[in-house]
Order: sequence, then C-alpha cells, then structure tokens
Amino acid sequence: MWRLGPIALEGWHLILLALGLLLLGWVLRGFMIRISGTWERVDEGVPEGKRELITLVQFGPFVRGRRLMRGGFQEYTGILRGRTIFISRRDHGEELIISQGFPKELVPDLDGSVTARLRLTLSADGRAIFGTFVPQKIEFTYKPPAVTRRVFLEPSFRRYKLVSRDIIDLEAEAEQVAQTEKTPFRKTI
Repeated sequence: MWRLGPIALEGWHLILLALGLLLLGWVLRGFMIRISGTWERVDEGVPEGKRELITLVQFGPFVRGRRLMRGGFQEYTGILRGRTIFISRRDHGEELIISQGFPKELVPDLDGSVTARLRLTLSADGRAIFGTFVPQKIEFTYKPPAVTRRVFLEPSFRRYKLVSRDIIDLEAEAEQVAQTEKTPFRKTI
C-alpha cells in the first residue's frame, strides 16, 4: 500500500491509474496527428478520367469518412493508432448496391454492412496516406436471392493524396455545374 497524503493507494489503484494515463495519452496523441480533409486516390487502380475522393473527419483518434457515389455513399469508420488508421467501409444506398451486381432483394442484407477494410499510414509530411485495401467477396444465389458466403480477399495497395484540409462537398459542386448547364446563355454584343 502506498500513501499519498491522506489517500491510501493499493496495487490495483496504481494499475487503474496507469491504464487511465495510457488511454489519455492515446486520445491526446490523436489530436496531434491530422487526418481530417479530402483525399484523392492516386494509385494505378483508378479508372481513367474518374476521381475517387473520400472525406475524413476526426475527433482525436476516432475517424469517420464518406465517399459520395451515384445512388448512395460509402461510409468509413475507424481508429487512429500512431500514424496508422484502421478503417472499415460500409456501402449504403439501394441504387449503389444494385449497380454492383446484386439483386434488389439482397439490398436490406447488404446495406450498411462491412464490405472492405483499409489500413492506411500517414506519410511523414502529412500529404499522403497509403497502405492496404482488403475487399470482401460476397457470394449469393439468384433463386432464391440469398447471401451464401462472405470472405475477405487478398489485400491490394491504395494511395491517397491530400486535396484539401477542408471538406469538399462534391454533391453541391455537381448541382452547381448542373444548374450552370441548364441556365440559358445570352450573349450581348
């Protein structure tokens, strides 16, 4: 037993204090490493002419993100440990899931379920994140529509560069472009 003034500390008190200090240090370190921003995929797997942007926000070591897609969005949630982020991806939206080749009857089973995992490391200059992407293969039958098996595949390489520390709202930009195209153009001389 240890005495600290009028407080008597036993061994288990010291263990709890040490664990609390470690947890506090982990949370505080998460505030010192910035992951928040808009990131663009730049590895060789990106189709020509397409931009794959994800937005990430963080509160200390807790990271959330989103990628807007036609018919839905992909949601990213994860934890920052050191300079590495461990993220899971979930797909949302009926149109998005059907466009991936799944029957409409399976949408309730697949909407919001984990479809991939990422392990990304922040570069020393903080301008890139890179690491592995592990997609999930989902096997199913058409008659009757049912998921028969889900298995994670071999990891592949992913690299993202920082586009902006601000969150870029791509949906608002797309609407603005659409409105500009609809507006009749009047030329005066």
